[in-house]
Amino acid sequence: MSFLQAQQTVLTPLLQAAREERLHGCYVFEGPQGVGKHEAALYIARAAACEADAPLRPCGTCPTCHHMQKGSHPDLVVVGPDEGKKIRMIGVETVRDVIRQTRLHRYAARRRTFVIDPADILRDEAANALLKTLEEPPAGTGFVLVTDKASTLLPTVLSRSQRVRFRLSPEDLLLEQLRAEGIENADQIARWADGRPGLARSLADGEMAEVLDCRDRLLSLVAGSPTDLFAFTESLTKGNKKGRAGWEPIVERNLLVIESLLRDASVHALGERT
Repeated sequence: MSFLQAQQTVLTPLLQAAREERLHGCYVFEGPQGVGKHEAALYIARAAACEADAPLRPCGTCPTCHHMQKGSHPDLVVVGPDEGKKIRMIGVETVRDVIRQTRLHRYAARRRTFVIDPADILRDEAANALLKTLEEPPAGTGFVLVTDKASTLLPTVLSRSQRVRFRLSPEDLLLEQLRAEGIENADQIARWADGRPGLARSLADGEMAEVLDCRDRLLSLVAGSPTDLFAFTESLTKGNKKGRAGWEPIVERNLLVIESLLRDASVHALGERT
């Protein structure tokens, strides 16, 4: 499934800038979760680094493209949450290491790119440490900050960045892609994904059954007593041996189902009034 097909409006000027070697030093890719922001960041990074002539970049076959696609090229650095921390965060030590890397010579690519995802978990002190580098990155070096919550980024970070807004995919386009891949229950998955190809992929890979079980359980709880509902909400996070990493996906699944149920209820209510 192409995560990028529905994002051509924002990708076309970025791709042209990458091919002409006139990308801005720092971009903020913002928009709903699962619409392809991370994939777009990697794609633009490859286009800027590719060894082929401009009209063909990214070619997908040169050594630079090959290694970047494998995630093994030193000139494409993806910065994620600090490992081993109880709180999901990107701390100042991680950022200092990024700054240290920017001072090194590029390995071989035309342009080195640092992708920080998710940027909204940058600690304030880490973001402040990065400001000067974002404002004046070394020649041939750029940043892409990926976030679902641009409003949580420091204003000083946003002021040094060009913001690129990614939008939800049209449901008919998502349905077309799912059917082209022979995905079972494509109509149901496209509706539940609500314009997010990343979520559609997860649902198609087996999460659809879990989501439907979650929906049935929530509907049963809502129809029951408040005591049962409160007990259920407490059980979501208590006693999970993996901590936040264990309960966060469960909570997110429940929130997804609640969001979908509320949307359906709103549409049904509006339909009754018209």
